[in-house]
Amino acid sequence: MKKRFTHKALLLLILCLFALEKEGFSQLLINAQLRTRTEFRDGQGTLPLPHQTPSIFTSQRTRLNIGYGMDKLRLFTSIQDIRVWGQDASTISNIDGNKLFLHEAWGEIVFNDTTLFKSFKNVSLKLGRQELVYDDERLLGSLNWLQQGRRHDAAVLKFAKGTWSADIGGAFNQQRELKNTGNIYYGVPGTQIATDSTNVAAPAGTNFIGTMYKSMQFLYVSKEIGFSKATFLLFKDDFQKPIAGGKFAKGTYSRVTVGANIFGTLMRKHKIDGSFFYQGNKDKLGNKMDAYMASLSTLFAIDRKLSLGLGGDYLSGNNTTKSGEVNRRFDPLYGTPHKFWGYMDYFYVADAYGVQGNVTRNPGLIDLYLKSRYKLKDNLLLSLDIHEFYAGNKVADETTPGQTLDTRLGTEFDFIINYNFTKQIGIEAGYSLMLGTNTLDRLKRGGNQGAIAATANAPYINKRNNGNWAYLMITIRPDLLGQINDKLASLVKSVDGLRKDVDTLNQPK
Repeated sequence: MKKRFTHKALLLLILCLFALEKEGFSQLLINAQLRTRTEFRDGQGTLPLPHQTPSIFTSQRTRLNIGYGMDKLRLFTSIQDIRVWGQDASTISNIDGNKLFLHEAWGEIVFNDTTLFKSFKNVSLKLGRQELVYDDERLLGSLNWLQQGRRHDAAVLKFAKGTWSADIGGAFNQQRELKNTGNIYYGVPGTQIATDSTNVAAPAGTNFIGTMYKSMQFLYVSKEIGFSKATFLLFKDDFQKPIAGGKFAKGTYSRVTVGANIFGTLMRKHKIDGSFFYQGNKDKLGNKMDAYMASLSTLFAIDRKLSLGLGGDYLSGNNTTKSGEVNRRFDPLYGTPHKFWGYMDYFYVADAYGVQGNVTRNPGLIDLYLKSRYKLKDNLLLSLDIHEFYAGNKVADETTPGQTLDTRLGTEFDFIINYNFTKQIGIEAGYSLMLGTNTLDRLKRGGNQGAIAATANAPYINKRNNGNWAYLMITIRPDLLGQINDKLASLVKSVDGLRKDVDTLNQPK
């Protein structure tokens, strides 16, 4: 009996190995290492001088090891990235964006299983380079439309229990590893490309604000209410104090943003969202801030295919006819502006928006819009958005002192087609048209054209009153490990079948 079993089991094993060989089974190894280290240096390596200031920074090492083995062939690669938190801006400028870059590298320690937090749905600490994506990404988002995206070097402590969740996060940026030279952060240098293709002195950052923050802290709380959700955000970013000569002094100016969102759902299919945020304390130059933003949007499902919605956004701005020490320009932080204020990215993105291209003379924005979505098929969606833009405050006519310009900026049409060829292949095509006014022309004169505007003997060269933009985007996102997992699942199934056959053979007759 035993001999008969052995022969049959051996035969099945050979057949199984033969089947694996036919399936091209091979060995794939993927492992990684992420190591962060925060250091306080006040005499590290050598004794400090009396006047020297201790330095603090966090460095990060990230390794990704990939090995692959098959008959007569083995491959292995180890990719390593080492950098200091804050060494790179949260997003990079469009002039140096074409380069190999580490977008995300983080680790998350989960404490759910510990006795202290066993009643929580999630308690974890996420460390390293990561995206901060919250709600609709209006203020904190991945900026996925930009090829470079957006990320932060940060630590985030996450809690979730029942219908509540809360995140507490923070970051502390340094230029590089320092030793007894203090903690002054010079930001990340860079330039932006102006609308006239010239380079303008605006270091990489967000929404044309320039210098990256020195540090930041935030608290995010959300509460699910049926099919709706209410959220609260308190965000403080600190900027190194600038002084003459492009240098910085000790200390920071702190900007505080606080507000809430409500994402409502009626009858499980109609959406009504509302937001209000206030921005105060100091801007990066030390000016007092008193700015706010309000938004209300709707999207009603007319039938199973068609949805229509109206909405409006208001972002406060400065009265550009006079100078003042209070900055009323609301800055939408580190979000994804492309989603909200027109796909042509005229506002709060890379190109300057303000009188003579000066972002400190930004009059704010009023955006009234109509959005429509039509699902032609399950994998084919058509979208048409129409935006009507106005300045949120007075716009000075710098060619005629004492006069102002009409606040209407123009109308933008955005038409998008989304087609999912397969789950892994998506195709998106779009066409946008901006019908701009003379006021928009004046407010978009960044770079050299902004300087020309200040010269009395150099009249404006008026631009066209319309702009066009079209694109075709193909996204391929294969799930490589998913295919491997499918094969492994098939293998496990085969082994289970083999085990059952062996058990059957092993049973006494």
